[in-house]
This record gives sequence, structure tokens and C-alpha cells, in this order.
Amino acid sequence: MQSYTEGQQILDSRRFEWHYLFLFLTAMMWGGAFVAAKFVVLEMHPLVAAAVRFSISFLFLLPFFLRWEGLKNLPKLRDLPVLLLLAATGVFLYNALFFYGMRTSAATDGALVIASSPMITAIISFFVLKERFGPGQLLGFFLCLAGVTVIITKGSLSVLAAWAVNQGDLMLFGCAVSWAVYSVAGKIATGRMTPLASSTFSNGLGAVMLLIAAGPFLPRQSFLDLSPVTMGSMLFLAVFASGVAFVFWLVGVNKVGAGRTSIFVNMVPVWSALLGVLFLGERLALFHLVGAVLTLGGVYLVTHKDVGSRKSDAGMLASGKSKLQGIRDGSACDVRLTGRR
Repeated sequence: MQSYTEGQQILDSRRFEWHYLFLFLTAMMWGGAFVAAKFVVLEMHPLVAAAVRFSISFLFLLPFFLRWEGLKNLPKLRDLPVLLLLAATGVFLYNALFFYGMRTSAATDGALVIASSPMITAIISFFVLKERFGPGQLLGFFLCLAGVTVIITKGSLSVLAAWAVNQGDLMLFGCAVSWAVYSVAGKIATGRMTPLASSTFSNGLGAVMLLIAAGPFLPRQSFLDLSPVTMGSMLFLAVFASGVAFVFWLVGVNKVGAGRTSIFVNMVPVWSALLGVLFLGERLALFHLVGAVLTLGGVYLVTHKDVGSRKSDAGMLASGKSKLQGIRDGSACDVRLTGRR
């Protein structure tokens, strides 16, 4: 039975640059997921699309789990509650809102709105995990919120005043909230099971939830009549954006480290915008630039602790509060979990 390290060597080379290539391709695939979803929802019901995506994704990831980690790392029965929480938030709720939202939201707008998720994660972590943050992170919260507001209102105060916002954009903001809950739950799960195990089996449980919700719509979905573009987009979402990308990400983070990978997460909206222009004919406006600068700038401040916060954390660690160690161990999982799109 191969260990994770041995399995990683299948994709690894002695050239350090290969790991950056994996991370680069991962960001591109996650950015492309927004474009692929636009094609899929033209011919498939959102819940059916989500159910098919994660059923295929689970079947793709399961062999990697069995080969790299084996039956000895199967989640325990006591892990079922946290796995159900991961499945309900990061798979079921996120993807139901994602596919419904992409019916009316532009790919660029959706990617930028969901990019605010680390801000929401930090807020939830403050209350649930008692994580601390400093003035720089508070500034980041407001910048990020301002950026999301600019994107949702398309830079128009009249839209905000009349509350004439795109419902799809609001659903995608709901994606960011559900993903934040998933990320916090992932920090708890990381002390109980490996990232590959939690992702594989939360995908499977989430697929079951989505299949149940999609049940009334499955008989109405004619899969044989789907266009090649839609079928190709679905395979891209299931195999590449949810499968290959995760494996690449896991290998890259394991080699490069969680801190250096954050820049690749911030590239996802950039790829979504470029691919949206190329394949969907979307046009970039000034509010996209302003919203991107505010959102990504805010995310950077939120996810990089200032000096005062680091000193506080160091003091807590020195005083022997073991809970902080669990939170710090989970930080790498948070960066990794932000990946599934």
C-alpha cells in the first residue's frame, strides 16, 4: 500500500518548478469552473448539475484516497457529524447556490464575490475558534465588504438605493458564507482525518444530499440530448475543477507550503475574468477593477496577521494554550479548502 508521500512521487519531479505549475494550473481550472457552469446551467437543472458533478468527483477522488492512504485512514464513525457538516455546507449548499446563481450572474462577478470568503471565514473563526486579529485585518474586512458591494451593485449607488441587485450575485455571496462555514469546520476536521479523506468523503456525502434534492428533477433531465459543449463543461467541472485540481493542489501545498499558495487562490478571479471574456464574450468594466482591488486587497489583509496579532498568538502559545496549536495546524487546511470551486 502506497503512502501519501509515495503517491505524491508519481506526480512529483526533482524540479521544484513543477509544483508551481500544478498550483498555476489549479487556479486556472478553478477560474474556468465559473465559465463552465455558465454553459451547464443552460441545459441542466442546477440541482441535477450539482449532483452529477460531485457524484463523478467522488468516484474520481476515491481511488486516489485508497491508493495513497488506504483503508487504515478511513474516517471513523465519530467523524460522521463533522463530515455531514462539511458535506452540507461545502458541497450541498455551496453548489446548489453556485449553479442557481450562475444562471444570472456573470462569471467574472461570481468569482469576485466568492473571493470574499476568507473574510467571512475569519469572522466566523473569531467567534467559534477564538482566533485573534488586529487592526490591519479589521481594515481588510471593510475593504473586502466594500469590494463585494461594488461588484453586486455594478458600481451604481442607484442600484443599492433601489435594492435592484442581481439575485444571482446574492446567491453567490451565499456561496461565500457557506464556504466560510465549511472552512471553519475543516479546521476542526483536520485534527481528526487527513485533508484527502475529509474532501473525498464529504464529496460523497454531499453527492448523496444533492441526489436526494435533485430527485424530482432527474426524470425531466434528458442526458442524451445534452450538447457536446454542456457534456464537456460538466466533465471539466467534475473531473478537472473538483478532482484533478484538488490532487494538484494537495501535492503543491505539501511541497511549497500553505503560505506561498495564497497568491494562487487570488489568481482564480483573474482567470475567471480572462476566460469569461474569451469564451462568453463578457466585457470588463471599471467597477470590476475597483471591486477586484478592494476585495483581493481586503482578503490579503485579513489572511496576513499584523505584528500585534502575531505577538498575541506567540504569547498564547507560550502560556500553553493547546487550542491555538490546533487552530494553527488547521490554517493550512483553510487555504487548501478554499480551493474547491
